[in-house]
Amino acid sequence: MDINCDLGEGMANDAQIMAYISRCNIATGAHAGSRDLILKTMHLAQEHQVAIGAHPSYADRQNFGRISIDLPPAELKNSLRGQIELILECADICGVPLTHIKPHGALYHDVAKTPEIAELLMDVVKELCPKAVVITAANSVLFDLGDLPQEAIWAESFIDRRYDPDLSLVSRSESEAIIHDPDQATQQFIDLCAGQVRTIDDKLLPLSSRTCCIHSDHPNALAIAKAIWAINQE
Repeated sequence: MDINCDLGEGMANDAQIMAYISRCNIATGAHAGSRDLILKTMHLAQEHQVAIGAHPSYADRQNFGRISIDLPPAELKNSLRGQIELILECADICGVPLTHIKPHGALYHDVAKTPEIAELLMDVVKELCPKAVVITAANSVLFDLGDLPQEAIWAESFIDRRYDPDLSLVSRSESEAIIHDPDQATQQFIDLCAGQVRTIDDKLLPLSSRTCCIHSDHPNALAIAKAIWAINQE
C-alpha cells in the first residue's frame, strides 16, 4: 500500500519518518512551512526516493489551516496558484517532478464536499501541473466531476484517525478522533489494506483507497510509521 505523510510543517521528526513512507505532502507556506523548509524537505525526499507532492491550504497559520475560510473564488484561486507555483519552483531547483497534490486541513474537507471548491482546485492543477495526481477523501465530490480521467484522482484513507459511521473522519474536537496506540493504528492499516475500516461504533465497513496517510504531528508518528513499513514489506 502507498503511504503518504504531511511533512515540511516544522516538526522535528521529518528526517526520521521520511525513511518509512512512499510519498510526502510538503506544506506550501500557507498553514506552515517556508521556501527554505520546502527545499530541505525535498532534499530529504530525494535521499530516500520518496515521491514529492504539494500540501496547499487556507492561508491561516494561527489555526494551522484547520478552519474553513470563506474567500471569494478569485482570491482562493490566486492563493492556491501561488502556493503550487512555489512548490514547482523548488522542485525545479531540486530537479525532481511534482507527483501529486493533497489539500491540507479544512481545505481538504471543503474540496471533498463542495463542488465549487473542488473545481477551483482542479482548475489550478490543470493550469500548473496537469500530470499531478490529486489525493482526496474516498467519498469526495472530486470523483463526481465529469471531465477528470480516472487516474487523476486518488482516494485516501487514514491510519491514525477514527471514522464515523458515514465514513467521514471523527472531528478532531472529539476525544477519540485520533488513534494514539501504534498497535491499534497497525490494525487499522491492515483493515485498510483489505478495503475496509472499523468505525467509531465498532462496525467494519467497506472503504477503498489508493494511499494511506500518517500525520507527522501525531505524537507516535514515527513508531506508527515503522510498524506500518514492516507490514508493508511482508
